[in-house]
Amino acid sequence: MSTPVAPVWRWTCFVLACVGFLVIVFARGGPNPAETDAHAVTLPTSAIARGDLRLAEEQTLVPNPPGYPLLMAPVVKVLGSVLGSARWCDDKPIPAALRGPGAAYFRSILSPCSPALAVAHRPRYPLWYRSQAVLTVLAFVVLLAGALVLLRSAGRGGGVGEMGLALALLVLPGTTDAVAQSFHPQDLMSVGFACAGAGLALRRRTVAAGVAFGLAFLCKQFAVLALVAVVATAPGWRDRLRIAVPAAVVVAAGVLPFYVVAPTATVHALSAVYVSGAGLEKTPTAVGLLAVPEQTKLELARDLPVAAAVGVGVVLWARGRRRRVGPVPVVGAVLACLALRLVFEVTILDYYFLAVGAMLLVLDFCLARPPLWAAGWIVLTRYGLTWVAPRAPLTLTAVLFLLASLAALARGLVALSGAPEAPALSAAPRW
Repeated sequence: MSTPVAPVWRWTCFVLACVGFLVIVFARGGPNPAETDAHAVTLPTSAIARGDLRLAEEQTLVPNPPGYPLLMAPVVKVLGSVLGSARWCDDKPIPAALRGPGAAYFRSILSPCSPALAVAHRPRYPLWYRSQAVLTVLAFVVLLAGALVLLRSAGRGGGVGEMGLALALLVLPGTTDAVAQSFHPQDLMSVGFACAGAGLALRRRTVAAGVAFGLAFLCKQFAVLALVAVVATAPGWRDRLRIAVPAAVVVAAGVLPFYVVAPTATVHALSAVYVSGAGLEKTPTAVGLLAVPEQTKLELARDLPVAAAVGVGVVLWARGRRRRVGPVPVVGAVLACLALRLVFEVTILDYYFLAVGAMLLVLDFCLARPPLWAAGWIVLTRYGLTWVAPRAPLTLTAVLFLLASLAALARGLVALSGAPEAPALSAAPRW
């Protein structure tokens, strides 16, 4: 794992991994705009590129902070005539939902891409690889870069391990699930920035770590779980404040302009608990099976992981106060807190496995071990559990999903249970 490799070969591997990401997405047929959250991401990006913040927030119909559209808007501004289209057609068959209750919704999205209108609209709505969809490779770049920062901060950089981690992230199903299935490139960016924040915190570049975590939260709210873990493992209150305050400043700077022009839409997007017209529906998770309104389920799914992560953080603080925690326990703490999201999740979607799967891989590579544990968990959840889910009773699926979530949580807790690395550092934190 730590065998030195010339930089030219490592960089070649990184470039090939990014190319491979697009190849896999291409092989999967690209993202279907009628079956994903694509337009709730790409339309706000185009609106920001035009300077229309109000429209951007109103078009954010899924619970996303504005981070990904903000970061991608300059790219779309520059490449607007080439890769800036917010809509695209594809050659996939019309979804079966067109014949069911969702017919009106899907037709409203897919009609410009229907066979009858394809000829007329394709000059305006290009295929996915000539639109914003192809720019999701930049989200994979952020994920890869953040994971490498964390690996190097753990003292495992510069060798075969970096190349192995790049290839592992490439074949991790969640990376392309997040684009081809659900179009959530913001999740890739969030995990990447969170990894970078943890790595920078290990180097005691605390302000930079806070900025990275602020960007991670702006991309997706679950990054707060990783932030709690890193703040809890910091060696002192000065370090904690130098991480938490810049993170809060970055989030405020990113959100405030949207709140000023569209306060209600901004709150709905940030809270991730707003539902409209949803009745009681049971889904195959522990929280999903509860006989309570969907609004309550979402509140439980969003609030309980944060509360549990804070509890873990308090224990970590009490146990290792004024001491520097080693890289493996920090990665373990981040993994455990991210796994809490799965424990309390309200439903099962394939891209939900991305964050935990990526951290399991990073943990194994930080330990300089073949990622067998991570690979086993990823395969069993992504291919075993998702195969069982539509064929088994809801309760059985919920139990299996909970066991898988608890297994990842246990893996993280075992990793962070190691002794603190050294007494309190005398060196001042760096920017």
